[in-house]
Amino acid sequence: MHLGRKVKSLQTALIMSLIAVVLLGILTACSPSASVTKETDERSYRRGKSLLREGRKEEALQAFLSLTSVRPDATESHLEAGLIYLNHIKDPLAAIYHFRNYLALNPDGDHAEFVKELILTAQKDFAKSLPGEPFGNEVDRVNLMETVKDLRQENNDQKQKILELQRELTDQESVIQNMQAQVNAGLDRSDNSGQVAPIIIQQPTEQATTQAEPGTYTVQAGDTLSRISTKVYGNAGRWMDIFQANQDQLPSPNALKPGQVLRLP
Repeated sequence: MHLGRKVKSLQTALIMSLIAVVLLGILTACSPSASVTKETDERSYRRGKSLLREGRKEEALQAFLSLTSVRPDATESHLEAGLIYLNHIKDPLAAIYHFRNYLALNPDGDHAEFVKELILTAQKDFAKSLPGEPFGNEVDRVNLMETVKDLRQENNDQKQKILELQRELTDQESVIQNMQAQVNAGLDRSDNSGQVAPIIIQQPTEQATTQAEPGTYTVQAGDTLSRISTKVYGNAGRWMDIFQANQDQLPSPNALKPGQVLRLP
């Protein structure tokens, strides 16, 4: 009887010991103090960094990629892989993939802003690799804008010259019409002998002759530079000389105002 009781006691003690061991294991696994290996302490990560220092970039890349395949939280390995793809493999799309994984896993990390700049750099590198470089570089874009600006200015200048030539042509046509009218009037005044009365063509006034000398001219209502040139010099061709001599007060050839005093070259 005593032996049976002893056996049962031993069995009970053994069972209780086993239960205690199991409970201890469970509690240890669930405890917050349970040790978890940091990514940077992983063997693959340390090997990748070592290979980088030796200049063995492709082997280092494989080490980092192997860690990203087994650890969903391998942020540093994604960053290292992205840098290798960007700077050494020259594969900007693969680099962008790993940089975005880093941001998705660690959006507020110490390197988040740096990684965002790396993504922009990789996007620009990819754009430059496209046929014809549709985005170009900043210098080319600025030069193109300057060229367009110069062409627009040249076009505006040509339009202004055409307008001035049209005004000059209109003035010349007016002079011809006046002369034709005087001829017609002279024919109408012809005497019975068939002789045509003398045609009097108005000569430049004394004031205009005086103004042809270097000096000044006061703008009158209805004046244009070509008309002033005709009054002062006897032809409309020197309107540009007058304009250039007075650019300090004439932003354009059409900016004349009555009473304005112009310098005569």
